[in-house]
Parts: sequence; C-alpha cells; structure tokens
Amino acid sequence: MKLHSFKLLVSFGLAICLFVTSSVVAHEESIATINGEKITLEMLQGGNQMEIYEAEQKIYQIRMGLLKQALISKLVKLDPRSKGMDENEFIALFVVKPKNITDFDVMNFIMQRNIDESKINNALKAEVKQYLESQDYMRQIDAWFFEQANKYDVQISLAKPREPRFDVKAGDAPYLGGKDAKVEIVEFSDFECPYCAKATDVIRSLNQRYGDRIKIAYKHFPLNFHPNAQKAAEAGVCAKMQSNEMFWKLHDEMFANIKNLSVGALKDKAKKIGLDYEQFNTCLSSGKYAAKVQSDIAEGMRVGVSSTPVFFVNGRMIKGAQPIEVFIEKIEEELRAK
Repeated sequence: MKLHSFKLLVSFGLAICLFVTSSVVAHEESIATINGEKITLEMLQGGNQMEIYEAEQKIYQIRMGLLKQALISKLVKLDPRSKGMDENEFIALFVVKPKNITDFDVMNFIMQRNIDESKINNALKAEVKQYLESQDYMRQIDAWFFEQANKYDVQISLAKPREPRFDVKAGDAPYLGGKDAKVEIVEFSDFECPYCAKATDVIRSLNQRYGDRIKIAYKHFPLNFHPNAQKAAEAGVCAKMQSNEMFWKLHDEMFANIKNLSVGALKDKAKKIGLDYEQFNTCLSSGKYAAKVQSDIAEGMRVGVSSTPVFFVNGRMIKGAQPIEVFIEKIEEELRAK
C-alpha cells in the first residue's frame, strides 16, 4: 500500500467520540426580540430542521477533523521516539502496519453489497482495494489515538449539533410490533418507489429482531411523478379498513412488484391475499380515502419529508433506504433512554 498522509485520512471514528463531552449547540437561546418577545432558532427552523442539522453536522465534522489532526500532531510530539521525525514518518514507523488486501477481501466486499455482476470489473476492484486499504489505515490511526488519548487524558468539549426530534406519531396508521412500544418508528413511503421496496427487508428484519419492543407504523407519501402511487396508497388504506393484518399482506404484495400497480392489478392482488373483494372494490373505486392519503402527505411535508422513504425513530429522522445498522443505533439509544 502506498502510505497516505495521515492528514488526508483523519476519520471521525469511535475513538474520538469517547473523549467528547455531552455539550450540544443550544437552539433555545434568543437570537432576536420584537416588542419584548423572543425569537429563537428553534422557532425558525420548522420543517427545515433536518436540513439545518445536516449543514451544522458537516461543519462539526470539519472542525472535529481539524481538531483530531491537531491532537494527533501533539500526541506524536509527546512520544520520545518522534525526535527528529515528522508526523508521517513517525506514523509509518510506529503506528500503521499496512495490511495486504487480498483478492478475496475485495470480492467479499463486493458480494456483500449485491453489486450487479455486469458492473464488476478491474477498475471497480482497484477502487475497492484502495478503499479497504484506507479503511484499515484509519482503523489503525484510531486505535493508536484511542490509546494515546487515554494516556494523556485528552478531553474534547467541541459542541455537537443537536439532532432534531420531530413531532410525528403513528396515530391510527397500520403497524407492526407492540402497540404501546417504547420506540415508535414512523415510515413515510410510496408503493411505486424502488428505494421503499428495498427498505422493506430492513423493516421486516427490525420487526423480527425487536418484536413488541418497537412499533413500526406506515404512512403514505406517494410522489407525484409515480402515476400509480396515489391509487396504490388508497388501496393500502382500504385494506387497513378491513384489518391491520390485511394491510401488511397487501403492502408486501404491492412492493413485490412495484411496476404492476394499475387499478386492475391492485384488485387482483386484493383477491389473491383474501381481502373481502366486493368491499375492497367499492372502497377503491369510490376514492373515499384519497383525502386520508393527502393528510399523510401534508403531515410528512410539515416535518420536512420531500422524498421516500423517510423514517422517524421516536421523532429522529432517517432519510432513505439505509443499512439496518443505522436503525439499530438509534433504536438502541432510544431503548436505553429513560
């Protein structure tokens, strides 16, 4: 492996987090007054809270990276072996032992991510190999930093941005898991969205993993450029009116083939899963629940949803079909909270 300058590869990993105090950026402080009435950042953000948080998070990560870089420089100088060396020389000699990334490592990484076979070529393999080398390099830097930071009592007080919590509740939405669970996940989704279809595997896995300890609720957010999404959402409401279980059966049928959601196809799916067909047909044809779907859309827009899928874990937003680990991290934090 060609040795990279550590300044280019400073990570924001676990090691740094262990020395950070719990301080967060305050949003309740007054930033203006009018006729004696205070205006705070919290009041201004509204549905843009997540966008602002993500911008603040980027600034925080840049600052944390620069801080970690400065700390590493100081920690290197504190080591008696560093005399007469620059930082990169010291790290190359005493900190990082380059790992030999094998072809097996590369292919294992690729296969775990279900990359289309047609896209697997030498250029991709070279890119993956370089990525794995960089990850190993950063892991070793982090391990060394962790050890030295403990030794020299490193404490970090850089204030972290506060993650927003949105006021989103399941209400009467169809759900999986425990009705009164401590952790409530609300999903805004679209039956014609391929990313939403992909996310169904994660949702089922979470339900199997946590059972009644979490509640996973589904709300409708059909995107206007998906021609069949609105009617599919109405079909979902019609199924829910028969039972919560029937909603999830139709949910799975619709996501199993998102390219076949015409009204006729929806009725065929309803018949296949055992819905009361006449009741479902009358419900869907009437359009009586179009307003219910629009109500879900309005709620989603109020809390900053503009694409699908979007999830709220006790009000904490997760955008897109993220890996299950992203959900587990937030769920575990919420389960541990008082």
